[in-house]
Amino acid sequence: MSGDLLNLLLPVLGRSLDQRFNVFDVMHHGTHEKQLSNVFGWLLDAGGSHNLGDSFLGIFINEINAARQKNEPPFPGQGYLVRQEMNTSRMDEAADIADIVIDNDAFRVVVENFHSSDGHGHDFGQYARYSVSEGRIGAVVLLCRDEDRSRLTDGWEKALVLTYSGLLAQLYQLVDADALYRRENPDVVSFVEQMHRKFSTEAGVVGDREVLKFLQVMTEAGEGVRFRKTPHEQAAEEFASDLATQARQRYLEARQLLQRIKNLLKSFADGPIRSQLQATVGDDVVRGVQTNFKGNYQWTVALELATIPSPITVQLKFGPSAWFANEQDPNWKHRVSPEHTDYSRVFVTRTDTQTVVESGVTLYEVLDVLDSNDHRLHGVILDLLGEASDSLRSLSPLRPRTEDR
Repeated sequence: MSGDLLNLLLPVLGRSLDQRFNVFDVMHHGTHEKQLSNVFGWLLDAGGSHNLGDSFLGIFINEINAARQKNEPPFPGQGYLVRQEMNTSRMDEAADIADIVIDNDAFRVVVENFHSSDGHGHDFGQYARYSVSEGRIGAVVLLCRDEDRSRLTDGWEKALVLTYSGLLAQLYQLVDADALYRRENPDVVSFVEQMHRKFSTEAGVVGDREVLKFLQVMTEAGEGVRFRKTPHEQAAEEFASDLATQARQRYLEARQLLQRIKNLLKSFADGPIRSQLQATVGDDVVRGVQTNFKGNYQWTVALELATIPSPITVQLKFGPSAWFANEQDPNWKHRVSPEHTDYSRVFVTRTDTQTVVESGVTLYEVLDVLDSNDHRLHGVILDLLGEASDSLRSLSPLRPRTEDR
């Protein structure tokens, strides 16, 4: 990593030192297990006001099944009653209260929630016995912020350990990728995002626009190739060793943001752009929309067009993939001058003519969800196709003016 990159990133990273609003911090919530048990009980309840149905319950059960022995029967992902503060003891024993119980007639999960993976005085034997009572298939789970295997004693080493961060990262990814859910449930989305920041990504998380600025700096400095590396966590650790913990956090946020942009662009390509091309070229012009790219080009959405006289593929590239195509890959012959590129925009390419074009659509606009009547990318695609067919030549009035793009 060059010293120049460090100098470029320092101003971007420094902004995260400012404290960001988080409802958990303001209300000092999450410092006691009962508070968080209420939140997780709410999320696990398929009928909860979060309108997630059994999505989080499914995440929770999948993690349990992944942690169980392969020869043990899996728990079904739905159909449970969720209860809190349940006594696991027999009538002749002292009460021992479990934080959450998830069960039906055949299965039961008994959950002890604590900030660390510690039974903290609860009787594992009673929890385990209660989980299999009345012939059920049972499991005992330690739900915690921090996993510390050295604290698993007195039978608790047999418990399944699930962490806040592991569960919330999946929930955040789920709601983040669902544009319709985000529009219809903004309050719940905000709550999930703040919970994710509090317990999954620690302090110093910044807004989307600042993360995009970080992505832009990384791309322009030639470090965008880092985002092709796998496994992702190992790549993040390598980057963190150069720029310390704060830089590591921004990298992980950037990867999440790249995936979100890709999901949004795919939806826009498969929806409005498909409809626009069908209206101007023909009903069957779009053969398919592909996103299964890897390595340098994983941040790409491709449209396969059934144009005349032969099929043509155009691609929407952004971030590291746009930079690599425009500045590194020799297979692209017609490019945008590096002195005049803006990698905060969506780039459009045509593979057969090896052409790269910068559009007027910014990644900020993509994050805000492009309007279905936005024809700018459609216009760039038409310009790239040029005289590919007689039908396209008659569509020039529909193309946006150069200054609009």
